[in-house]
Amino acid sequence: MLTVVWYRFRAALRRRWPGYLAIALLVGLVGGVAMASIAGARRTESSYPTFLAGTNPSDLLVQPSSSLSCTSGLISQIARLPHVKRVSCANSYGAETLTPSGGVDRVLLAQVELIASVDGEYSRQDRVTITQGRAADPSRADEFVATPTAAAFLGLHVGSHFDIGVWRSTQSTLTPYRVIHATLVGVGVFNTQVIQDDIDHGNTGFLLGTPALFRQITACCQGGMYDGIAIAGGSRYDSAVEHEYAHLVGTSTYTNSSGTDQLQVYNTATIEAEAQRAIAPEAVALGVFGGFAALAAILIGIQAVSRQLRAHADEGIVLRAVGAGPGITSTDGLLGIVGAVVVGSLLAAALAVGLSPLAPFGPVRTVDPSPGLDFDWTVLGFGFLVLALGIGGWAAIVAYRQAPHRVSARGRAKDASGIVKFAVASGLPVSGIAGLRFALENGRGRGTVPVRSVIVGAVLAITVVTATLTFGASLDTLVSHPDLYGWNFTYAYYSTDGYGPVPTSLVSSPLARDHAVAATTGAYFATVEIDDHIVPILGETAHATIAPPVLTGHPVDGTDQIVLGSATLAQLHKKLGDTVVVQGDGIPARRLVIVGTATLPTIGTALSIHPTMTTGGVIATSAVPKSLLNQFGPFSGPNALFIRIRSGTDEATAQRALAIIGQRALHQFITPQVVAAEGPDAYGGTLQLLGPQRPAEIVNYRAMGTTPGLLAGGLAVGAVAALGLTLVASVRQRRRELALLKSFGFTQRQLAAAVSWQSTAIVVVGLVAGIPLGIVLGRFLWQLFAHQLSAVVDPTIPGVPILIVAVGALALANLVAFLPGRSAARTPTALVLRVE
Repeated sequence: MLTVVWYRFRAALRRRWPGYLAIALLVGLVGGVAMASIAGARRTESSYPTFLAGTNPSDLLVQPSSSLSCTSGLISQIARLPHVKRVSCANSYGAETLTPSGGVDRVLLAQVELIASVDGEYSRQDRVTITQGRAADPSRADEFVATPTAAAFLGLHVGSHFDIGVWRSTQSTLTPYRVIHATLVGVGVFNTQVIQDDIDHGNTGFLLGTPALFRQITACCQGGMYDGIAIAGGSRYDSAVEHEYAHLVGTSTYTNSSGTDQLQVYNTATIEAEAQRAIAPEAVALGVFGGFAALAAILIGIQAVSRQLRAHADEGIVLRAVGAGPGITSTDGLLGIVGAVVVGSLLAAALAVGLSPLAPFGPVRTVDPSPGLDFDWTVLGFGFLVLALGIGGWAAIVAYRQAPHRVSARGRAKDASGIVKFAVASGLPVSGIAGLRFALENGRGRGTVPVRSVIVGAVLAITVVTATLTFGASLDTLVSHPDLYGWNFTYAYYSTDGYGPVPTSLVSSPLARDHAVAATTGAYFATVEIDDHIVPILGETAHATIAPPVLTGHPVDGTDQIVLGSATLAQLHKKLGDTVVVQGDGIPARRLVIVGTATLPTIGTALSIHPTMTTGGVIATSAVPKSLLNQFGPFSGPNALFIRIRSGTDEATAQRALAIIGQRALHQFITPQVVAAEGPDAYGGTLQLLGPQRPAEIVNYRAMGTTPGLLAGGLAVGAVAALGLTLVASVRQRRRELALLKSFGFTQRQLAAAVSWQSTAIVVVGLVAGIPLGIVLGRFLWQLFAHQLSAVVDPTIPGVPILIVAVGALALANLVAFLPGRSAARTPTALVLRVE
């Protein structure tokens, strides 16, 4: 038997190889897109943890509020704290860039900070990833690396030469104590700055000096320090180490301040969790698309093998007539088809590997530690098995069902479909009726065509396109309506990257006189511990006019209440009505009741954990000691002032007026008294007027660019090719029916029109069923996405784009039908009917 099967395979290969090639290419193309999407989703999801681990990250990176320096004695004390495994330190410095004439150009304090380390911070620990140029030579004090934000703010590029003036720690003017003739040799990304929301991306950047610079200027000019602390046992000891660190700094002989507060700049576990929440939506979206593409690959593959087997069904009857058994007639041609499916599955795996350099998607791509080809053997192996076994198994079933010993069962006539009967009764042209029959009825005997799988494929394609459009329109609505992601006000005055005050004594009166301003609310930023978890909070007055949009429960209306983001609520394992203990940053421990969840605006202290959509909390300012609220003396005020413009107001005019108010306030704020008290640091203060700040989830998703479109295009090409091959096979398999129609008087134009009607009918069925299914699926996926983000759910149905897709699909159907229609019109009646 095997000898006969092998002989038949070799004999048939010369005639059937185009069909086998079509099967392999279709399975390879669409299956490859599916594997690439799923592998890309997995690679994207794991990209940030992989990158972060490669930078040797600290568990905590803290900046004391008091002016401390990286002295060996203090670092040794920190290293001896319980659970601390190692510590490295970087100093920050008061400095300015200078104009060619020696004047002050930019103050390096708020939006750009000058830092350097001598013990490996940012070079061995929390290692900076160089994206342009090279790392600075540790022995050169004049070589620097800038973050992208710093380079853009200072107008620098790799190779730029510029002068930096450094201040003494005790001086009260901007006159530089030392001038450094600097060269920018590289642009690098800190591990905390890869996945950022707008508030981080647009603010503090760093100019990173070398150990040689540290040795030259630390004795005279340090302004503060960053301590990178690695903890034995990981993040579960974060809070304990933070407490010990605060006590040490507050009691150390190295400090010149009696304060015990510190600024929590970076917490690995928290930032990594936030990054994963930002990455998760795009990874899920890619995975869902890959699942749809895999289903499409299987359906397209099933269509292709069914066409191939039915095209040569008559040869099985001949084999049966000359004495071949059921085994040989069932497997005739199956070997070639199974081989084509296997080759197609291998081609899909190869295509997935070839497309793998497109991943990971989003911002991590620029710092991917292992760019290039990626072999995800789990996806490749499982995908190969699904395609090979799924499509190959279906081929075996079809081969068995159409074997000659089952001819009588499949040869029974079936009544015309109800749609065809309705078309006949409604007076549709005969070419249209014939086309509907070809599209909706399988046919009989040698003319049998797998119309059900073709229609299912069309429905699936339209469903995927409509669901994608619905999801995309909902995403565009979210991006274009900031109130849906917590920014339910128009602008915000934002002081010194969230660390300084907005002097309400200077802005309140001008704002009250501005008729465009409908409401204002001040917000204080702080990092606190809630049940031993580090959480960023907003402090607002109870019953604030502008408060984050509440998703469940109600806003804060009392001193003993707190509203949380959904991710923070889940992290605390709490629910509405539970109580939590809040303390830290000078706020004494007190028990608060959780009264609601909200979508929090993305704003807070830059390059620190801060509220953003799902993360953080809101408390009443009445729960905060007045000493903290008034720490800036007569110019005290909130860290930000939220401003809502009246409906119908020209925003451009209002923005110009608010910008002028802010500039005047900042000018009045930097008085001689303030400069005398704070020294040159006073000049580093800023008062920005911020528009809507997007959270990292939205920034990250949009950073995927056109890659999803390319993958969807590959799926569309496969679907169009499958439809074209289906029409070609239909014309070939129904040549007898076409010849009969031609003998009954059909013209060439009518025969071509019948094929066009067939293609159009398939697409119409796909549109009628696929559009509603796609809308429902798109809304469902968007609701899951929005709930995961804690965004306000507002799905959008894109009516015009869906209409364009419908019209385009009909036009494409007729375009694809052109060549098969010409072939049908040229059907040689005499040759086809000669055997009858």
